[in-house]
Amino acid sequence: MLKFSPKSALYQLPIIFCLIIIYRTKIECDLIRKRSHDFIFGRAHAFTKRLLRLLHVEIEVSGMENMISKPAIVCQNHTSIMDIPAILNTVKGKSLFCGKFELFKIWVFGKGIEILGMIKVYKDDKKTWRVLSEAAKNIKETKLHSGSLTPYLVIFPEGTRTKEKDYKMSEFKRGLFSIAVKHNLPIIPIASYGGLDITPKGAWIFNSGTIYEKILEPLYPADYDSLSLKEKSVKLQNDTWNRINDGLSELIKTHGNS
Repeated sequence: MLKFSPKSALYQLPIIFCLIIIYRTKIECDLIRKRSHDFIFGRAHAFTKRLLRLLHVEIEVSGMENMISKPAIVCQNHTSIMDIPAILNTVKGKSLFCGKFELFKIWVFGKGIEILGMIKVYKDDKKTWRVLSEAAKNIKETKLHSGSLTPYLVIFPEGTRTKEKDYKMSEFKRGLFSIAVKHNLPIIPIASYGGLDITPKGAWIFNSGTIYEKILEPLYPADYDSLSLKEKSVKLQNDTWNRINDGLSELIKTHGNS
């Protein structure tokens, strides 16, 4: 059962709901005016800024020099529902998240995320793999023009949020890395710390605070060309896990007592 605080139930959630309606309406108006998809996606960034300000959540980012401006897969450890606004704030480009199929059926919210281009995932692993592979293919083939938003496929490779107070990561799922290899897409690892303290799993409770995001050096499937396809995906999986885990350890060491 989800937990609520009086503050979240009486103040935060109603305002968040109103924000969703406001930005969903703006998106509809953008469609009528035939605005570009990049312009419409900008609504997600504007919504994020207002949401973070409302909840008194700061995002502190390091490693921006590692944020390559070409189609890639963004991988981050999953700490809380605040990971999504944190990544939207950090990445700046067109961050395409995966969401359960059921989320797209939610009134107002579901149609909005569909218009933004978010990706439906299913309980059937094979069907989900096909959907993600097609999404990866599409962003790989995106023709970028001056000033256009770079598309990124955003994945939380653990598959679920951590419950561990020490932010211990779970194993990563393999499918994502076989997709990266298949479409030769770089992986941008991001270590995140602080989200669990703001919104614990299983609770709609929003504490004020800071989320620390560390963008790590990208990994390129082409660097593993001496290996077989299966060995490539396994090595890429392990190297990504290790890189994020090391980055997370640095964040905890630096900000653990903040």
